[in-house]
Amino acid sequence: MGNANRTGFSWIVTQSGDSAVLSPAGDLDLASMEEFRHGLTEAIACLRPPRIVVDLRHVGFCDSSGLNTLIWAANTVEGAGGGLRLTGAQPRVTRLLRLTGLDKRFHLCDTPAAT
Repeated sequence: MGNANRTGFSWIVTQSGDSAVLSPAGDLDLASMEEFRHGLTEAIACLRPPRIVVDLRHVGFCDSSGLNTLIWAANTVEGAGGGLRLTGAQPRVTRLLRLTGLDKRFHLCDTPAAT
């Protein structure tokens, strides 16, 4: 589990069925990008092929750095024969995904159980 750093960002990885669930908390931005990558890397290492759910319920803000990290994670997971899904995105994050067209890149679900 990642500890809250000076940015107030933290994460935890749990397993739910055949998926690793990464639950970040805080803003996904330039300041938290490296810590978020650490969480994604841990989640990816949990299963082969990796099946990752990123639970965004506790993420209120995401900038281009956070989006780039999500794209990196999806490419990495898919390159290993797995899949990545996003769940629980707040309205502000969902709007950003729609504005950038990334809602078509990622599979969005309401809850982790819906994956």
